[in-house]
Amino acid sequence: MPELPEVYPTPLDLTRYTETTRRELYDRLVTIQTAPIPGEPPPSFDPEDAGLTVFYLFGRWFAFWRDVPEPGLPEWRLTEMVRIQAAPDSPDGIILYEI
Repeated sequence: MPELPEVYPTPLDLTRYTETTRRELYDRLVTIQTAPIPGEPPPSFDPEDAGLTVFYLFGRWFAFWRDVPEPGLPEWRLTEMVRIQAAPDSPDGIILYEI
């Protein structure tokens, strides 16, 4: 298997809260959410409008935001929440687990 490019060469320490780590996770999530998907129009993700929030709770990192509304979806389905875990083998250095 080919090696993944090192986009973020320094692994994050996700074992404790620091504002630097929170900000880095925020920036990486914005990069992930705005990455183009082949064959689809570019995503329209504005972290401020979506209310992107990254926080540390009970020894784990989480993030939530509001998705772009889709016709017919109930209001409660518009909020996305994920748990963030370090993934040194990933180009982003993190992996997101849906909650």
